[in-house]
Order: sequence, then structure tokens, then C-alpha cells
Amino acid sequence: MNLHKTNSIKVGTTLVGLTLAVTLAGLGCGDGGGTPSGKGGSGGKGGTTGSAGTTGSAGTTGTAGTTGSGGTGGSIGGTTGSGGTAGATAGTTGSGGSAGTGGSTGGTGGVAGSNTAGTGGSSTGGAGATGTGGTGGAGGTGGLPANLPPTLNPPAGATLKLRVHATGDQIYTCMGSSAGAGGGAGAGGAGGAATTTYAWVLKQPDAKLWDWTSTTTQVGTHGLGPNWTSTDGSAVNGAKAYGENATGTIQWLLLRATSNTGTGVFSDVTYVIRANTTGGVAPAANSCDSTTTADMRVPYTADYYFYNGGGPGTAWMTPPGNLPTGIPVPNGATLKIHDHAIGVQVYTCTASTGGTSGGGTGGTGGTSYSWVLKQPDAILYDSSFAQVGTHGMGPNWTSTDGSIVNGTRIASANSTMAGAIPWLLLGASSTAGTTGVFTDITYIQRLNTAGGPAPTTTCDSTSADVRIPYSADYYFFTGTSTDGGTD
Repeated sequence: MNLHKTNSIKVGTTLVGLTLAVTLAGLGCGDGGGTPSGKGGSGGKGGTTGSAGTTGSAGTTGTAGTTGSGGTGGSIGGTTGSGGTAGATAGTTGSGGSAGTGGSTGGTGGVAGSNTAGTGGSSTGGAGATGTGGTGGAGGTGGLPANLPPTLNPPAGATLKLRVHATGDQIYTCMGSSAGAGGGAGAGGAGGAATTTYAWVLKQPDAKLWDWTSTTTQVGTHGLGPNWTSTDGSAVNGAKAYGENATGTIQWLLLRATSNTGTGVFSDVTYVIRANTTGGVAPAANSCDSTTTADMRVPYTADYYFYNGGGPGTAWMTPPGNLPTGIPVPNGATLKIHDHAIGVQVYTCTASTGGTSGGGTGGTGGTSYSWVLKQPDAILYDSSFAQVGTHGMGPNWTSTDGSIVNGTRIASANSTMAGAIPWLLLGASSTAGTTGVFTDITYIQRLNTAGGPAPTTTCDSTSADVRIPYSADYYFFTGTSTDGGTD
């Protein structure tokens, strides 16, 4: 039986968006106008007795008050709605506020023959209408934790779709297991009896799923299966593919979807990552026995990241597109196998001696040390995450059917993920086996790499080998080039 066979799962395409509205208010104001006084004229001097006094000259007309400055317009439109974290579309920009009303018309001139000042223009314009706040962007999926172990990176083709936060309990039940029977009966004595030990075993999670941008909006539940059920009725069941221990808390996990139901947000999920866990650890093993009947609930929290794409079937057998120059296989090569690898890149501290120094009798150059790749050491998994082979020194890939292919690097390109080993195109340098899956392989691509770079620390003659976790997808091709090249 060929362990590289895959099974398809039914998927859909619907995504539930989450919307956050943000409203900001704007306020406008104007500057004050001037208020100078008009100077009145002097009264006429009275005439001598009996004669009419000369009429006093009219007062100078007061200067008109300065027209008040127009009011400042309403504030700029509401701030653009905040987009969902990492990748959500930003909200629509709020409409601008109406402009403030300008100051009133210039002041009235001074009255003739009066010291009354002209009336100044209105100093403050009317406030502009408040701008409408921008519509909040849809809740985004967010990004993965910066410290996510590279071994939990999902296979090629998977795309992050949704992120939620879970709060609840991990429920444990007390289970007994029997050890082997004791030794046979001695002369005149009875044989040793089998012993039963008890320990807490995970029964199921029981948690609520919350919208990533709102701690008060429940979007689903997490329960026995493990199962994740959305409030839209869709559900996904999963199985553990790989786990990494975390200090003082339950493991971080990569899970694969085993089944999907409904037409909602979980209908096309292919992989789930559990990260940022707190609590949830099983009680001490010696805290239960044959008399324990009640389950134990241990509070926990976690972030769950849901992916679609890259699952079993056609997607699994389709390498990523738009590959860097030199990495595509030659025309004529046909994809045969896709395996996902999880393991380590092993580095050893290697000495190198500098050249002889010039001048005089010459001295021997100093010895320096650096980390050099010794070998990969990884497990190969098929689309159902069943182990189908290993990857080791050579580099070579060995199938569980006994066939082997060794490779030689042809070209490399930087990984799309920061801090990851390069993507590679390798040619098969030799194969072994007569009927196995690797006997006719001609090219290998290493893609979707995460982790695995050489240590950045210094080393010396006392340094031990260092194992750096990594994951990658390997695509194995048959056939030879029909164009004489490698692209």
C-alpha cells in the first residue's frame, strides 16, 4: 500500500466578516475682528452775546469696523475606520464637516458728530458641522505570533482566513491503565498480580470563541472532537498533526481538518493552529485514583488561526506559483509526490585556517570557526500527516517503502518567510530501490521553508552540534528536461 495516497475533504468558500465602526467628531472656529473707534469733531465756539454761535463742524465719521474673519470650517472628515489587524480592508473615510459660517459683514460706520465707534464685524464664525466618522474596517485575520515555532507552519498553499480568541476549560477525566502481570509463581507461592495506575486524561475542550477585535462578541464554540462550531452553523473537526511544548501551559498545535460541515466560515478550513496558550495543564497524575468519579475542569485561553487552501487533493499536488528564477523545474518534468517535512537542520562548528602571512619568514594564519550545515534530520508526511519517509544526510530522502533518492543543488532563492533557509531546486544524483516511489525521481524542489538558519552565535573547538527546528514542503518530479535548461 502506498502511504503517499491522499483523501479529499469537502470544502466551501464562504467567509464571515466582522465590522468595527469608529466615529470621530470635528469642531471648527474662526478668528476675532478689530473694533477701532471713530473720533468725534470738536463743538463750535459760542458767539458773543446776542449773536448766534457758529455751528460746530460735524464730527468725523468713525472708521468702519474690520470685517470679522470667516469661521474655521468643520473638522476634516472622520478618521478612516480602523482596518482589521493585518490584512483587513480599511473603513470608508468619513465625510467632511460643513464649513463654519463666516463672520458678519463689516461694522457700521460711526455716526456723524458722534464719538460712537463703528460696530466691529462678528469675531467668530459659526462652528462647522461635525464630520461623519469613517466606517470601521471588517475584522481582519491578524498575523501569526512572531515566536511561532517553524515546525507548526502549515503546508504550502494554505492561507490564513480567520483568527479567534478562546476562553474556557480543558476537561480531564481520571483513567486507569494496567501494567503487565508480575513474575510467575515461585515454589509454593502465587505469581505477581498486574497493577493499575491512574492519571488524568484529556476528555475534551469546552470553550467560547470570541471575535478577535471584540471581547464581547461570541462567534462560536470549541468542543469535543476537537470541533470548532461557528454561530453561522458551519463546523470543522480536526486532528493533531504536530505539537510543541510550552512552559507551564498546554501545547501549541498544528491540526489538520478531518471534516467540514455547513456553508459558513468553517466550511473550507483545512488547517488550524493553536498558539498563545495559557493554563489548561492536566492535574498531577497522583491526584486521582479508582475512587475518583468527577471530571476536572482546568481553565485555559488560546488563540486559534484557521486556514483554507493547501489541503488534500488537487491543492496538495499543486506547487506554489510565481517561483523565483532558477527554482522552477525544467519543461518535461512531471510532479509525482508532495511531502511536508518537519524536523531540524543540524549544524556543526567547523574550523578553517587562514593563509600564510606575508613578509619575513612568514607565520601561519590563525584558525577561525563557523557553523556549517552537517545534515537535515526530518520526518516526511503526506497530506493526511501520516509518516511516509525521512530526510537526512546527503541530502537524501528515504521512503517507508525502502526507495531512496539523493540530490545535488542546482539553484537557490531566498525564502518568502524571514529567517528561513532558502528555497531550492535539486537534481537527483542517484536513486536506490527497484519498485519504490523514489526510484524514478529526477528533480526535487524545497519550498515554503520556515526556520532552520545557521546559529548566529560564535563557536569554537569545544562547541557541540546545534539542531535548528524547521519545516518545508518537498516536491518530487519524474521525467527529464525537454528544453535543455532548468526553467
